[in-house]
Amino acid sequence: MVSELSHGGWLRLGPFRWHDLEIGKAVRATVGVITPLAIGFALGRPDYGSYAALGALPAGFVSFRGITRTRVLAVLLAAVVMTASTFVGATAAEGAPWVLVAVMLIWGYGVGLTAGLGPAAMTIGLQCAMALLIASAIPLDPRQAAVRACLVLAGGLWQGLLVVSSWAVGRGGSERTAMAQSFGGLAAYAARLAAGQPGPPPATAMPGTHALRDPNPLLRNDAREHLLDLAAEAERIRTTLTALGSAAGTGQRAGQMLLASEAILTEIQAALSPWPVGRQQHLEQAAQLLRELPQAAGLSWQWVAKALAGQLRAAVRITGRLNEAEPQPGQRGDRSTVAAQAGPPARLADLLLTLRASLSPDSENGRHAVRLAAAAGVAELLVRATGLAHGYWAVLTVFFVLRPDYSATLTRGLQRAAGTLVGGGLGVCTVLLDHVGKVALLGGVALALLAAYAVYTVSYLLMAVFLTDFVVVQLALLGLPPLPTALARLTGICVGTTIALLAYLLWPTWAVRTAGEKFATLFETQGRYATAVLRGYSRPADPPADRLHALQVAARRARLDAQASADRLTDEPDRPPMTGELGRELVSAGHRMALSGLTLAAMLQVRRRAGTATASGSGNGQAGAGLADVQLQRELDDLAGGLTVATGQLAATLRALPAEREDGQHGFAGTAGPDLRELQAAIAARPGDAPEALVTATDGLVDAVDTATDMIAFHLGGR
Repeated sequence: MVSELSHGGWLRLGPFRWHDLEIGKAVRATVGVITPLAIGFALGRPDYGSYAALGALPAGFVSFRGITRTRVLAVLLAAVVMTASTFVGATAAEGAPWVLVAVMLIWGYGVGLTAGLGPAAMTIGLQCAMALLIASAIPLDPRQAAVRACLVLAGGLWQGLLVVSSWAVGRGGSERTAMAQSFGGLAAYAARLAAGQPGPPPATAMPGTHALRDPNPLLRNDAREHLLDLAAEAERIRTTLTALGSAAGTGQRAGQMLLASEAILTEIQAALSPWPVGRQQHLEQAAQLLRELPQAAGLSWQWVAKALAGQLRAAVRITGRLNEAEPQPGQRGDRSTVAAQAGPPARLADLLLTLRASLSPDSENGRHAVRLAAAAGVAELLVRATGLAHGYWAVLTVFFVLRPDYSATLTRGLQRAAGTLVGGGLGVCTVLLDHVGKVALLGGVALALLAAYAVYTVSYLLMAVFLTDFVVVQLALLGLPPLPTALARLTGICVGTTIALLAYLLWPTWAVRTAGEKFATLFETQGRYATAVLRGYSRPADPPADRLHALQVAARRARLDAQASADRLTDEPDRPPMTGELGRELVSAGHRMALSGLTLAAMLQVRRRAGTATASGSGNGQAGAGLADVQLQRELDDLAGGLTVATGQLAATLRALPAEREDGQHGFAGTAGPDLRELQAAIAARPGDAPEALVTATDGLVDAVDTATDMIAFHLGGR
């Protein structure tokens, strides 16, 4: 069992992401639920307190999504839709229980569509279904249902108020913490490179960059500007570290440079702490380490070492300005905020476009929505026909277990059943605390709820255990006996899990249907990024910096999607030619392309900064260098053109991979592409004009594309 919990085996109990433990948010959300419960006990109306707590409970889970204002908007939206769902569920169960079958079809389709809108939307949709089904367990007439719905709304709004109040506590603290995590990640990346483990950095956006997309409205303007400067500098350092890791090789001096950079980045991370104690000492230590930074004079990679040293110095300076911008204790400081400047965080147009694309059952999200609606409707129909006690748990299980992908559906089914079995027993034990006193009962409920919130992002299994504990107690407070409730819930979980698994197996959504497109996008975007950098090698204004950054972000997003698709392929039964093995090989080739592209981008940054200094130079030396650049650029343009054609053909091949002919053979025959190796050899043949790092990066770029082409040909039986 210890082995299963640590590494995950056939029981599929993982993953356990302990680094995602959210104690602070869990405490805030727990206070939001326990407060109405305590008020209800104090007023002698524990039922009213329970209704408000049931509104605050899902809103607390929603409050883990989003950044700042987006988090509040998510909580408010969840409170509104849960209020409507509560009224519909209670009145429908009272007046016409069979109408709930149609209601489940509608709610199931809507919740299924939210899967394509992101984690926050999906969480809101699930809480909406949860409110509907829990309300249906206690039928009420319209007047009583309206009272209950208002209490649910009050509980949700109370959670939103707690989120807003957190803005005033440590303004900028969450942004500083996220930025410190960014520099901590850079330090870890430098250590990995120093240990001889080359590769591109993680494809996800750095925490600091992510947090500044929706900053605290009470954050001061000058502090925000310094944080934005640090985010930009962190992105540049990440690119330069990649170049140093690939261009420097495994030499001892390169390792010393990377280890020194790790130490400096670690000190910057400490200087960005939200707690002011010790910041200045860490900043001074970073400055001292900078003065002792190893020199790379005379080495082929000295250009990247100089660039990295300059970027680290800039990061230290900006961190110092950020610390000085914060008022000292007893000082008022600048109270201007960014509230008037920040635009709306939600991108409504993008959401509507995604939603429109998901309406078709041919899309992955559309298929999932139809499948979830049908499964929820069948579960509700079965409950009404058999009179299953507490049958709403069976329908609720369908909503929580059925996912767009095979692995998550299979894993969640087991986790939901196991969590309910253990949590039901804990819930019965917690209810017994009522014999000790109301304070003891509230304490037991608070501990269970705190644990459920804290492990929400750690493990679905553990969250199901503690959430079941809390729900059994809540239903006991509303008059439902705990032991029969726990047993009935376990039965409902088994029924719902069976329906969810059958629904997926009868109408599956295999990753192979979309994997070809994900991998095609990977090589297209990586090719566009590398092509743009190659074409801009000696053209200072082409491409513009914002265009290059947009291409880099698109390539990073494509790497993330391709990695997720490869993971899904690995968990599913093989459906040749798009197998888990091929997926891993393609992701590896894509990572190598990213590594070469980032190295080229670092060279481009250095050349553009040096261009200002050399532009004022004159003489035959400058003229000769300009002529050499023109000749080299011609070779780079040829390689860029060949790369565009090659990655385009590679993408076309990948998009055609799932198709098979009637004779069982795969139908893509392939086309002859440009000889990238010959084009790259022309660059390598200019030892005096092409820097060694440029030759190495272009060699890696060509090898990655050729490897991907060979791997596809091998899996197609083309060898």
